[in-house]
Amino acid sequence: MANVGGPSPNAVRTSTKGASIFHFMRVLQFSKPYMRYLYPALICIFLVAFTYSLNILAILPVIKVIAGEQGLPAWVHQSVVENRLHIDFKEAQPKDRRLLINKIDSDSPLMGQLEAGREVVGTDLTDSADPRDILSTIAHADAGAVVSLILDDGRRLDVAVAKVPFYLKLGMHGATYFPGGESKRDKLWTLGIVVFGTLIIGLFGAVCRFYGEYLIALVAGRSIVSMRRRMYDHVLRMPMSEFATRGVSDLISRFVQDSQDVYRGLVYIFAKTLREPLKAAFALITAAIIDPRITLITIAIAPLAGYVIRKFGKIIRKNNKRLYEAYGKMLASLDGSLKGIRVVKGYSMENYERRHLNDVDQKMLKLMLKIEKVEAMSSPVFEMIGRIAASIAIMYFANLMFDRDMSFSRFATLAACMAATFDPIRKMSSFYNRIQRANAALDRVFEVFAMPIQEPDDREKPGLADFSDAIVFEDVVFTYPGATSPAVDGVTLRVKRGERVAFVGPNGSGKTTLLSLLMRFFDPDSGCIRFDDRDARECSLPSLRRQMSLITQDTVIFADSIANNIAYGDEKLIRRIVLQRRHPDRNYHLDGEEVRIEEAAKAAYAHEFIIEKPEKYDTYVGEQGATLSGGQKQRIAIARAILRNAPIFIFDEATSQVDAESEQKIHEAVERFLEGRTAFIIAHRFSTILQADRIVVMDRGKIVDSGRHDELIKRCELYQALYGSQILKDESDE
Repeated sequence: MANVGGPSPNAVRTSTKGASIFHFMRVLQFSKPYMRYLYPALICIFLVAFTYSLNILAILPVIKVIAGEQGLPAWVHQSVVENRLHIDFKEAQPKDRRLLINKIDSDSPLMGQLEAGREVVGTDLTDSADPRDILSTIAHADAGAVVSLILDDGRRLDVAVAKVPFYLKLGMHGATYFPGGESKRDKLWTLGIVVFGTLIIGLFGAVCRFYGEYLIALVAGRSIVSMRRRMYDHVLRMPMSEFATRGVSDLISRFVQDSQDVYRGLVYIFAKTLREPLKAAFALITAAIIDPRITLITIAIAPLAGYVIRKFGKIIRKNNKRLYEAYGKMLASLDGSLKGIRVVKGYSMENYERRHLNDVDQKMLKLMLKIEKVEAMSSPVFEMIGRIAASIAIMYFANLMFDRDMSFSRFATLAACMAATFDPIRKMSSFYNRIQRANAALDRVFEVFAMPIQEPDDREKPGLADFSDAIVFEDVVFTYPGATSPAVDGVTLRVKRGERVAFVGPNGSGKTTLLSLLMRFFDPDSGCIRFDDRDARECSLPSLRRQMSLITQDTVIFADSIANNIAYGDEKLIRRIVLQRRHPDRNYHLDGEEVRIEEAAKAAYAHEFIIEKPEKYDTYVGEQGATLSGGQKQRIAIARAILRNAPIFIFDEATSQVDAESEQKIHEAVERFLEGRTAFIIAHRFSTILQADRIVVMDRGKIVDSGRHDELIKRCELYQALYGSQILKDESDE
């Protein structure tokens, strides 16, 4: 046994540790083929976050226009000059037309030469004393040019102006499209241009969001399909012992419920992991451009927010994993009660089943409420953290505004930036909880990949040719996992080519297990099974099983059409039929091979009831062949075996649910099919046993005796008892 089809065992073992988003990123291995869709999606998400910050930044010019503090071009020019000279002006007011120095930065070339409170009344580059002209002249001066500032006390200070940053150059270029005056008409035009610009930006952001989220959903959906495909491949190669110990309901839950939560987690990772932090970051950058001191508040509050997010996420993940396990138990209970509904009703156990399922639901409800309690708590907690941070920021910047160190427009814009920063962070709390749900689901999905599979290198082994002499069981021993005694205990048996061997014995004697070993559903703990001189374990599984037709005691009928159930015996045929029906305009080279289905049905005496169905061979039979009788199911299973046309026939006879007429037709079909084939038959009716070349009597995993009927009835006490009980049963049935 080995682990294939998924991550390494070490990767799976570490999957249950950690609670960060990076743990979930392991699932991205399934997204690699779809990166051509993911990259443009991520670019779109980036643009969504960028347009979000642009719309926030638009608040500042809107307030300036409405408040009437300053024309938009003059404000842009002032911002450029402040950046180039590293000084801070009190905003040039249109009423007093004064340009007053508010503060000199420590790195300003004018430090030590200029003091706060002085007024700049002109420059050597312009004769105008209008603050707007002074600011425009200095803003447009070449980088490194020396400008003489004329102060209100008559002094001239020469200063070399720095280079204009790129983002301010864009602002200067944009300012040329706005009116420079402070009249009502100019303000309305300015406001109209700004509002129209925000609408265009908003429309562009909405389009980007649509394409980004759609492409992300496409990538996540295809990734989950790839993951499920890998899970299918892995589960179908798991040994039968795993299904015997684990059951299937929990596996179904992992395929359905768990993988769906992984899908939701992928969508959140690709969309909100990038979008919400970027929105917060762009809003914070916008605030930092307006006033860098705001970053101190964010830095102080971020560790607390991160701690709370992580704490809540751990609780969510722990309880969600328990919830998924409870889902598996619920599916098992529901599956058992619904499949056995006749027994439930026949024994009047409706109340018991109702109470049992209610108990399972109550346990699930408790887990769900624990999760919902944490999620309901996370948003209010983050809102309070945000409110505290915003309150501190508002008080601090309000104090600056009251001291006239900050304008109202900057204060309002910073407040909007704070709100825009903490809103995505608040959403991230819910998002992180969802990621932890997905992490819990992902743990269970990757546990599937950690389950052992049978012979990962099997296809590299040589194929098994048709045996020419005999199949030999050599001292075969097998014990089911968890069992205290062997199911098959030291069986040695030789079956010649073309021989028909029947196995009889009480329930639990090892008959079905022995034939399961023949098909390598399990491998012996010791001993071996040889085809001529080749150990079955040294041959590839497909080549071994291609030589066998199997009919199980519990007749397996798939929820599909009758034709597809019969064609299931030939993989290539059923694939071509399905593809031809899916794409009727294409040619899949059936060349009339579908006629084999009808021929097999006729040979199994199934054609007679199939043609009476409304859609004949295309009739859908329902889950587990719910629309068919027991005898009809068996005849379809025999038709499947006939179509396969394998040289070895394994028949676990089950005729307890069929009427006498169906049983007779089943026996006739089997008799015709067995001509020239090697047959292993687990017989429940002695009418079948009497036709065998040899009868093997088993008890407690061992072969008690073997021979023909007339030999065993004389010398084998167990056979005599079995035969006698069967005769009595037949007489009572009559």
